[in-house]
This record gives sequence, structure tokens and C-alpha cells, in this order.
Amino acid sequence: MHKPKVVLLHGMLGFPRFLWREYFHNVRPMLEGMGLQVIVPRLPWGGGIDVRATALANQLRDEPAPLHLIAHSMGGIDARAWIAHMGGHAKVASLTTLSSPHHGSSAANYVLGGVSLFRLLPSLAGLTPEAMHTFNERTPDHPDVVYRSYSAARPLAEQPWIVRRYGRAIARVESANDSQVSVASACRGQHVSTLHADHFEIIGLNLWLNPFRRRKHFDHMPLYSEIAEWIIQFEKNAGGRSQPK
Repeated sequence: MHKPKVVLLHGMLGFPRFLWREYFHNVRPMLEGMGLQVIVPRLPWGGGIDVRATALANQLRDEPAPLHLIAHSMGGIDARAWIAHMGGHAKVASLTTLSSPHHGSSAANYVLGGVSLFRLLPSLAGLTPEAMHTFNERTPDHPDVVYRSYSAARPLAEQPWIVRRYGRAIARVESANDSQVSVASACRGQHVSTLHADHFEIIGLNLWLNPFRRRKHFDHMPLYSEIAEWIIQFEKNAGGRSQPK
């Protein structure tokens, strides 16, 4: 029987695996246990959107359709660029984005206006609200692809202190956010839900280092199980097609 094929796309500064830890912590084995085939491309960690989208296109060139993309953060923007401009629409059945900055992030402006070394990253300049406005004008959603999105937010007091300054900068302009991306920016296509999580909890990374205050734990695994069940049902409804569009 045809196994639905899932592609996990990491965000800026991400990696498929570092030592024993995968970017999407414990997600790949769970998806495989649910009967899915999982592909995890390696994208240039600091590259701009076009560079990362080109890398994605090259790595998936020989993969037959249909592909279901699950993308965290900037990975969702790379996927949209590949789908719209590099022929990805011929392979992709669905794109589910997890806190991707579809309308940019005020955190990018905050960093670019400061003295951080992150200012030197080509990826960051492409994720400002102004840059993403231009990107969106030239990158429409493809009608043959299903676009789904999840946003995320925690109150500032529940955001890890090491990234809270970014959340504060976003809140001043865009309101509710997960410390990196606002809820408003993360919505694209069918917005499924807003997760009570920070940007890093979505991939199973806990940066909460405050021993004096507790916050409710976010379990990321049910999120990926939910997405997987949607993909499985999608493929059943589509008759398990395995040929390019």
C-alpha cells in the first residue's frame, strides 16, 4: 500500500540533526510508526529564502508526488517559494506551516536595528514585514496545493527570558506572539488553531530556564499526530495517488 510521504522542513539556524537530537524532536519515529514515509532535507541554516528554496528543490528533485510538507518557522516560507517559483507545485499536495512568518516578524526589524551578529544573516533581512510584503505580492498560493497553518502564542511572562525581548518587540506592533512570530503573521490558508506554546516548544525544545516560576508544559507530539492523521485521511480521500500532477 502507498505510504503517504511527509517532508519535515526546519527553520532558520536549524538542522535536521545535531548529535543525538533531531530538530523535530522525536517526531520522525512517531510519524514512521503511523505508517508515513519521512524525508528531512538539510537547508542552509543562514541562507536567504531563494537559497534555501533552491536547496529544497535540489534535494526533492527525484522524489515522486505527492509530498506533504510540514514546515516550522522560515521553512514554511522556503516551501512557498519552491512551490510558487521552482515547480514544487507539481509534487506538493499540502503544506502545513507551524508559526511561519508569512507576513514577516517585527523581531527581524528589532535585530537588524541593533548590534547583534544575527544582523549579518541573509535569512533575517528577508523576514522583515516589509520584505515579506514584497514576497507575498510575487508569491501567490498555488491553487493545486492545500495550505494549512498553525500559529502559536504565550504571554510575555511565559516566554523564555533569553528570547523575551523579541516577544516584547513583536507585541508592541503585532500583539500576541510566540517570541519570534505573531499569531497574525503565522496565519495562511486554512488556519487550524493557535497553540499555547512558544516558538521552540513547537519542535519539542524547552528553553524555559526559570527555576523560580513554573509554566504549563506544552506537549508537541499530539500536534504532529493530528497533522499526520489529516494527511492520512487526505490520501485516503484522494485514492492514494502516487503519480505527479
